[in-house]
Amino acid sequence: MLIGYFYISILLYINTSEITKHKEFIIRKNIFKIILGCLVSLILIYLCIRNIDFKQSVSLLKNADIIFIILGVILYIISYIVRGFRWDYILAPLKKMKKFQSFFYLVFGFFMNNVLPLRLGEFVRAIVAGKKLEISRSGVFATIVVERLMDIIIFIISFFLIAIFVPNIPNWLQKSFVLCAVIFGLMFVVLFFMSKDEDKFLKLLYKFHLPVKFLEIIKSIFLKFASGLKFFQNKKLFFIVFITSVIVWIVESYAYQFLFSAFGLKLTVIQCLFVIVTTGIATMLPTAPGFIGAIEGVGMITLGIFGVEETIAFTAMAATHFIEMMTVYFLGIMGMIKEKISFSDLFSFALKQNQEADEQNEK
Repeated sequence: MLIGYFYISILLYINTSEITKHKEFIIRKNIFKIILGCLVSLILIYLCIRNIDFKQSVSLLKNADIIFIILGVILYIISYIVRGFRWDYILAPLKKMKKFQSFFYLVFGFFMNNVLPLRLGEFVRAIVAGKKLEISRSGVFATIVVERLMDIIIFIISFFLIAIFVPNIPNWLQKSFVLCAVIFGLMFVVLFFMSKDEDKFLKLLYKFHLPVKFLEIIKSIFLKFASGLKFFQNKKLFFIVFITSVIVWIVESYAYQFLFSAFGLKLTVIQCLFVIVTTGIATMLPTAPGFIGAIEGVGMITLGIFGVEETIAFTAMAATHFIEMMTVYFLGIMGMIKEKISFSDLFSFALKQNQEADEQNEK
């Protein structure tokens, strides 16, 4: 199954003749990051499978309950629909549009994150949405940052609330979430302050007496992002975005519960949410496309906290991750058909952003 992850990602990566000559650019410019990500994934996969009883794992897969899998996939798709609804509200200050008009643009981001390294899918999503909706792609990217930050904050809150009732949480895991709470809490405060008063924020920057070149870079980034932070100024929008964020993860928790049940693993919805929270933070690790290895590894550790045997934990996590990726691929292909965008186009958007970032760094 893990080999399947690599095969599908590589197949999608190299199977378009128009972009074969361009992929070398991304590899050449980011060779260290790509190698590091692949090495991390390989190490994590090895750690996951070294003590696995593969006969038992195959048996669990053969006896999987297809009804539970179908129900899990349906709920997983619903979670993406709710994500689309949420993103519409975050984008609202930038442009009024029809409900779910941006849905497939959102899907393209997740789709390309499962195909390309370095989270280039986020840039693809911003570029496609900016082009199709005729709005600033920098502003769109700011909304993606806000969306991700909102998810992380909900993850952190959920972790500490659930941790009260969950014994034997590894010390390193607790410290990781404390660190995330500090970093992303500060980031949230900074973004909120930036959205409230642009002039005051710029004046505050100048008080630090930073090098002129560095100051101009920060100012440029700030001005590009400012339009995408406007939703912070609307309490109603902020409340709706927060509530829909909670709903996204509740729905996905039920999806996990059904998918885990398909492989004989019985967990409560709260336990499934805890697995999602820990694996969600794990996706920050540098890995191969699709966060391969990170989700399985941290997922197995989390399931171990609940007393789940190693082989069952690995099988359930690997199968669930595989099903998630297949669902995203399905939605991505549907989106390409509906929006009349080819995979070559999506790859080119990622390439374009990567080239522009390198040019900016050289300046």
